[in-house]
Amino acid sequence: ALPPDALGWLPLLAGAAMTEAVRGALAAASVDRGGEEDGTGGVEAWLKWPNDVLVSGFKVCGILSELVAEGTVVIGAGLNLTLDEHDLPTLTSTSLQLATGVRPDADAVLADYLERLLASTADFVAAGGDPIAGGIAERVASLCGTLGQDVRVELPGGGELVGVAERIDADGRLVVRDDENGDEQAVAAGDVTHLRY
Repeated sequence: ALPPDALGWLPLLAGAAMTEAVRGALAAASVDRGGEEDGTGGVEAWLKWPNDVLVSGFKVCGILSELVAEGTVVIGAGLNLTLDEHDLPTLTSTSLQLATGVRPDADAVLADYLERLLASTADFVAAGGDPIAGGIAERVASLCGTLGQDVRVELPGGGELVGVAERIDADGRLVVRDDENGDEQAVAAGDVTHLRY
């Protein structure tokens, strides 16, 4: 069992597992297209804090989690595998098939995701929910494309924060350096937009 203060890392852990599974699918598609064994044909996948996976800047997956009972978290992930451009939910979405030109093997992607999620969760539990000791903090940070980006965070309750995403703190919160005053603010929840200037 995990301590209650560690549960906030579970969506990030799930996002990291999905990002790695998507990267595996991109590499498989590159091989199918005759690309290099370790290449992705220039298609990149990143975790967008806290719960999306982006492929070349477009959302391919969203992850939601909910605490349903004390100590019980349900995680759901919606991965766009084969949607065409007319079926996408938003203009900022994509699917693995659109991104690669190759129909992904849904069973292989699911199996890869679940293996990674289960192994990561086991490591996290074995570390007593310590994200540093369990290697989760480093893993999430290495996959998080939000870090170093100019972002706008729509905060719960209606506020907004614009600045640079500096790091993820020990509680899994995104630390943003405010453009207005230079102060760092830790964000536990909010809708994050990567700004492009």
